Amino acid sequence: MELYYTSYTKTINNTNYFFVKKYTKFSEFKDAPAILESYGMHTNFDKACAIACVNDPAIKERLLKEATTELNYRQINSAITAKPDLSDNFRVEHKNNKTSLVTKLNGLKKIISAKIPHWRLHPNF
Repeated sequence: MELYYTSYTKTINNTNYFFVKKYTKFSEFKDAPAILESYGMHTNFDKACAIACVNDPAIKERLLKEATTELNYRQINSAITAKPDLSDNFRVEHKNNKTSLVTKLNGLKKIISAKIPHWRLHPNF
């Protein structure tokens, strides 16, 4: 029988929570799945470990490093893929693999020009 642990973070309602899980694996039995023995979830890492019954300082240190590395990785990726903060008058549009900055007036201009009769196209005028 052996114990192993996992930890990760998840953002819920703009608050980061630490999840710590403790598993028991019976290596004597071939293809036996690991059994979740206990788990803890809290905004404070030490409290999450206490809930999951993880008391060994070396294991806690490794789990904290694992969770914060994953948290930093997610924060960096979300910062890279974040949309630019635009005013209410502009938006970013993606069409035909082209990105353009569009104002609200562009859409209004299309609507108006569609409703105007095409009198200039007639040869009599």
